[in-house]
Amino acid sequence: MNEPASSGSGQEFDVFSAMDWKDGIVTLPGSDLKFRVNEFGALEVITDETEMESVKKATATTTWMVPTAQEGQKEAINFEGMLWNFNVTIEEKQEGSTLRASQRTRRKRRGDMALLKQSSKAKKAWNWASYLEEEKAISAPTKIFKEYQSFPYNKNGFKIGMKLEGVDPEHQSIYCILTVAEVCGYRIKLHFDGYSDYYDFWVNADSSDIHPVGWCEKTGHKLHPPKGYKEDEFNWPSYLKTCKAQAAPKSLFENQNMTVIPSGFRVGMKLEAVDKKNPTFICVATVTDMVDNRFLVHFDNWDESYDYWCEAASPHIHPVGWCKEHRRTLITPPDYPHAKHFSWEKYLEETSSLPAPARAFKVKASHGFQKNMRLEVVDKRNPVLIRVATVVDTDDHRIKVHFDGWDSVYDYWIDADSPDIHPAGWCTKTGHILQPPLTRSESDFF
Repeated sequence: MNEPASSGSGQEFDVFSAMDWKDGIVTLPGSDLKFRVNEFGALEVITDETEMESVKKATATTTWMVPTAQEGQKEAINFEGMLWNFNVTIEEKQEGSTLRASQRTRRKRRGDMALLKQSSKAKKAWNWASYLEEEKAISAPTKIFKEYQSFPYNKNGFKIGMKLEGVDPEHQSIYCILTVAEVCGYRIKLHFDGYSDYYDFWVNADSSDIHPVGWCEKTGHKLHPPKGYKEDEFNWPSYLKTCKAQAAPKSLFENQNMTVIPSGFRVGMKLEAVDKKNPTFICVATVTDMVDNRFLVHFDNWDESYDYWCEAASPHIHPVGWCKEHRRTLITPPDYPHAKHFSWEKYLEETSSLPAPARAFKVKASHGFQKNMRLEVVDKRNPVLIRVATVVDTDDHRIKVHFDGWDSVYDYWIDADSPDIHPAGWCTKTGHILQPPLTRSESDFF
């Protein structure tokens, strides 16, 4: 494909303006490539006719699912992992929806089409063995990954449209009704029934945060019904019948079969815990729920958006008195009248509570990751993607990851036991697309 010449006015060719948008399919004049816009506003290559027909059908009955797109708001468009910024406006019509793009790149583009072609060729040929040899690098050994981070034993059996129950990742004390919206390799994207797909999120198929239909009723947990339903009116059999949907088979929930290790923690016990959203804060907290080997930490007098699940060996929790012993500031509950002279003994008496015993807290083993090890990591800024990454720094319980080929501004710290990190080869093994490092040309472009 030859690069189009500049116009007589001296303006560079704008690849976005040249695109044809019809029935949800994006084409480039003079090219056989066809694209679709996914839920993140990113262009994805359509690889077969079946996929193209499904896009056309969806476009005829639904609006474009671009959850953060508002008129005049900047979004990102992704060609095989390359990003350009543009402005998106959505114009809805009665007979359907059309996507009207007024595109304006933030940076000066140098040979967009040539770069796209070069990128596609490079990524088709990419593989871990050659890359590690070229970089004289090593991959993180499989043995240092947790079982749920490593290669799964079974295939992902979830199907689009299946219903289940699960934890809201932004409010971890809340269980909601969820639908499988997308399946990719060993991962599933989940949608909150009755709510915008803006809140959709990705989990691994063996996540501890998902449960089969009826789990909440069986275990005594409150299940929040879909928007528009009252709690006392909702029941699974009639809902599945109304939706003409299938409940996800119980056999798919591998996390339900784990061995439960006896714990010294009990619901209602007090402890001192790190606020993950403000890691410098250690606060007065309470165990408010327990499921298998995990328990829910709630910060006294704070709303549930700060709650999180953890295990006995979590480095984020400490026994009562830990801050005083280590000369750290303990954040007392908001509006507590004796905050200046806080005493655990008095507070436990006032709340009729018991402290979690010191023996219940376990020491977390070292993670084993070292600098320069290569691995595969979910891109938290666009969680549909998994990228080639390098460990660039470590501390006792975290690793700092760098996405190979990208600017270090995108580096970030992540818990070493996060379900979003995997050994090299995980994507190939599970059938997930892996985003290779940017090529030299792409790196220069950015």
